[in-house]
Amino acid sequence: MAITKQKGLQAELYVAHLLVRHNFTVLIPYGEDVRYDLVSEKGGVFKRIQVKYVTQKGGALEVQLRSANNHQVIHYTPANVDVIAAFNPEDYKVYFIPLAEYLNRSCLKLRLVDCKNNQQRRVTRAADFEFRLDFLETDSAGVAQLVEHRTCNARVGGSSPFTGFTGS
Repeated sequence: MAITKQKGLQAELYVAHLLVRHNFTVLIPYGEDVRYDLVSEKGGVFKRIQVKYVTQKGGALEVQLRSANNHQVIHYTPANVDVIAAFNPEDYKVYFIPLAEYLNRSCLKLRLVDCKNNQQRRVTRAADFEFRLDFLETDSAGVAQLVEHRTCNARVGGSSPFTGFTGS
């Protein structure tokens, strides 16, 4: 099995494990011809999730919003994926990204640390998406939720329901 396939399977299993621990039902599609890796369900709300294995580079996580093989590149769209779940194996954190908020992009950089030049505008902070299971619990993972979360994080300095979580 190719190393990239192994990484993808590791990420998918970890995300499925996380969701089950938080009382989601997890559905796994049969076959290889679908754009999503998992489907979550809670309270009658279903979300198609594309899982990505990501690692830190230069203080950011680069999340591909497309799939590519030797023959073609296919961009994910809200017609086939609702949420991207980016799994970072270095700290066992998962970042849930509502795809509808990032259309027409091939990649999204989630900043783990502040920019060296102190840039604030057009910076996407990883903390805004860290363990955001609430994006999976409502019919629309809308901008209002994200704006409210960013505002609260700015006031209280961030928070995580998984503080101290080591992945075991």
